[in-house]
Amino acid sequence: MSKVYCYLAGKMSGLTLEEMNSWRLKAKWYLENLGINVFNPVDFYNFEIDSSTYTEQEVKDFDLMLVKKSNFILANLDYPNSIGTAIELHEAHDNWKIPVIGFGTKKNHPWIECSLTKRVDTLMDAINYIKEFYVPVMCD
Repeated sequence: MSKVYCYLAGKMSGLTLEEMNSWRLKAKWYLENLGINVFNPVDFYNFEIDSSTYTEQEVKDFDLMLVKKSNFILANLDYPNSIGTAIELHEAHDNWKIPVIGFGTKKNHPWIECSLTKRVDTLMDAINYIKEFYVPVMCD
């Protein structure tokens, strides 16, 4: 069977490295132990580099390329004001028909909710859902 990829969507702009990456590191550990390859966008950027050396268009195009290459998306919904996350979820679910599993307890815009395949409260609920429904089909 071919490799299975998951993209970790969630707010990055305006957050510290710890805030944007702590949940992603935990998710990556669990998913990789289930045999799933993970695209953590934080892994691809040097946050100490001068931001004048790249454009936001480059970042957007690169992140959306990773989304498109993924078999499913795991999204942190606890930052409902993240435009980047909203675009990633819309493109994944609505345009490319990639399943989106979201977790979080914050209220999001109804259109975000329409771009979710499944919504649960916690990261561990999401991992367990993926383990139960996606791993048997994608990772055997």
